[in-house]
Amino acid sequence: MAGKRSLLPLFILSVIAFAACGGPQSTGSGASAKFTGTINIASSTWTGYAPLYLATSKGIWAKHGLNVNFTDVEDPVERLNALKAGRLQGMASTVDAFARAQSQGVPAVEILPIDASVGGDGILAKNTIQTVQDLKGKTVAVNQGSVSEWFLAQVLKKNGLSLSDVTEENMTSGNAGSTFVANRVDVAVTWEPWLTRASKTSFGHVLVSSKQYPDLIMDSFAFRKDFIDKYPGTISDFVKAYYDAYNYLQTNASDAQSAVGTAVKESASDVQADLSTMTIFGLSDAKTVMGSSSSHGKIYANCQAAADFWKQQGKTSSAANCSTAIDPTFIDNA
Repeated sequence: MAGKRSLLPLFILSVIAFAACGGPQSTGSGASAKFTGTINIASSTWTGYAPLYLATSKGIWAKHGLNVNFTDVEDPVERLNALKAGRLQGMASTVDAFARAQSQGVPAVEILPIDASVGGDGILAKNTIQTVQDLKGKTVAVNQGSVSEWFLAQVLKKNGLSLSDVTEENMTSGNAGSTFVANRVDVAVTWEPWLTRASKTSFGHVLVSSKQYPDLIMDSFAFRKDFIDKYPGTISDFVKAYYDAYNYLQTNASDAQSAVGTAVKESASDVQADLSTMTIFGLSDAKTVMGSSSSHGKIYANCQAAADFWKQQGKTSSAANCSTAIDPTFIDNA
């Protein structure tokens, strides 16, 4: 299996190709204002973004009057920089990544939750390490500043420890997994397929996974704030198209998994296996996750915890304001 949120800049040059919106390309006014040009969006290669792939491959964007250019840009920093510069209008990423970027001036506003990891991410450990408390004093292979470090920190915190109780060895999450399976590190924070591969070794196991901590790693989709403000009608159409694609995934599973597999370069069976390690939110669940401006759903708690964490880590000078970083309006009205 592959299709994970890679941090490798495989398509950095694709960012340069994005053209910023220029000139008057709109119809309507007020809440019905719509953008008539090309909407540039991006994500890393990740099976959890299945509805985005399906909306593209099945022509669902066009059915809702949208001209969407959806591109893989593997490095989240490249995506966020492109969004900040206006070369992208929207992008998918993890909530913790958005929280960090929003505190650094990236004008991203999350308009819908995409998925939550429920087993696809985890901490690998040698068999001599049986509890999270056993990690104290150990060296942990982890991608610092990434969703993996965020996951590690939250797991430690929930078990009475902190990052200061371990020694971090910085490497990409994929390399952390492969290095563990090669028996060269004692503890690693990684994702599938390395969790499965580690379980098949004689010396290691999955200490904990996101199945035990299902609210920690969540993906969402965000647009630039100025794009939302100028073209709310387009955002509404985007949300409708997205959930039409989600419904296609549910009602045409075999064909959908094959189409997603083509997008992420996996077999349909691997896509099916990947999907079992996450929850992709349908509209009803998404409304619960988002909540409302007066009654926040759990995405706000995820955002706030991440914002506070990155500030404590010295990665940001101030925490993101999650009340303005997330807009449940379009989910509420869908």
